[in-house]
Amino acid sequence: MGRNAKVSGGTFGRAVVVGAGISGLLAARVLSEHASGVIVLDRDALPEGPHDRRGVPQGRHLHSLATRGSQLLEGFFPGLDADLARKGAPLVDQALDTVTAFPEGRLPRFRSGITMRAVSRSLLEREVRRRVEALPNVRFSERREAAGLLHSKGRVFGVLTRDRDGSGRGVPEEIEADLVVDASGNASRAPRWLSDLGYAAPEEEVVDARLGYATRWYRAPEPEGRDWKSLAVLPGWPENPRGGSLRIVEGGLMTAVLLGIGSVQPPSGPEAGDQFEAYAELLPSDALAAALRGAEPVSPVYGYRRTANRRRRYERARMPEGFVVTGDAACVLNPSYGQGMTLAALSAEALARSLAKGRSGFERRFQRAQARAVSPAWRTTTASDAQWARGSLEELGALGRYAHRVSGEVIRTATADRRAARDLLAVKNLLASPLRLARPALIFPAALRATKPRLPA
Repeated sequence: MGRNAKVSGGTFGRAVVVGAGISGLLAARVLSEHASGVIVLDRDALPEGPHDRRGVPQGRHLHSLATRGSQLLEGFFPGLDADLARKGAPLVDQALDTVTAFPEGRLPRFRSGITMRAVSRSLLEREVRRRVEALPNVRFSERREAAGLLHSKGRVFGVLTRDRDGSGRGVPEEIEADLVVDASGNASRAPRWLSDLGYAAPEEEVVDARLGYATRWYRAPEPEGRDWKSLAVLPGWPENPRGGSLRIVEGGLMTAVLLGIGSVQPPSGPEAGDQFEAYAELLPSDALAAALRGAEPVSPVYGYRRTANRRRRYERARMPEGFVVTGDAACVLNPSYGQGMTLAALSAEALARSLAKGRSGFERRFQRAQARAVSPAWRTTTASDAQWARGSLEELGALGRYAHRVSGEVIRTATADRRAARDLLAVKNLLASPLRLARPALIFPAALRATKPRLPA
């Protein structure tokens, strides 16, 4: 297939996907219906079983698959959820089975119907990859990295690759393709590749709350006497910028995550075990610390600090034909919100819908559709992080302080009202627009209460 190959009928010949993470796997699944062949490149040797790998630096940490993401994955891979259940991943109702503690109080416990499958990242990725590997026109090329784009007359016609031989240098190879999809994640080199071809790098937005977190795995205690499968303690910013979460996953294990904002950071490293549990005692609620008391740790403490929200505006950039950027390579959110894999699924849905409309103008249509799909999550996540990035309430200004109080009053309502609590969970799980929390019956009383002086506790 040469650089002048013509593709008709809205389909491609060969497509190359850069990256075999969740975004890349989903892109390959979608493209398998629109291309004669799909090659998935990844720098790693892909593990046979559900094991962590170097190219997924967050793999050892807690991951969440929001309800909307789970629905989309089941649509792409029917039977996936049932297989995860058979492998021991619990189903968690996010109100009934979860203790959620805000500074304003705890959400009520009731059957909400908003569920999530509590599964480790490594197991989920392996199950998805196993299904993609079974597609007859998809093949994987492991330990091979993309080093640049092949380009001629305003069109990308393939990718320059090289083997990963351990030294970072290898034998280069050109792979020609009708379409190249960059799904290489937060470390994407697409801006540099485009600059090398004479295109301006996309506009970039960054919102960084300087949030860090640390994870430790424990053996789950016997369920007798335990009425939860998941815990979440939200930071009481600015008074107490600490938070955390804990979840029972497959294999009789539970994952505990502690987070901190700004200068307050959880301990991590091989000697941080006792400090980890001592930090949990400092959270605004004792729910998580109580769950860890007497629990048996089965891992070191792993730290993570790269939590900035970053959005590259490819939908506004001049782009060559034959090249698109998807998933975290285009928009990455603070991973502590647990929406990254769901955004990957939303991007795949946008890819499928864009391809269904034909080949002409596909690239620009997709980048715009993807930007619209992830925009609600971007707005809600960066609104919180932009606030937390400030050192104090005074730095928010008068309007910012009022908005902070209104938000607190909405949450306060949710701690006493099941409908408001369900609205909050629906927005968090990308089942509803953030505007759901601005419905008049909820927002007007909250806005009014926020104007009144707060009585001392």
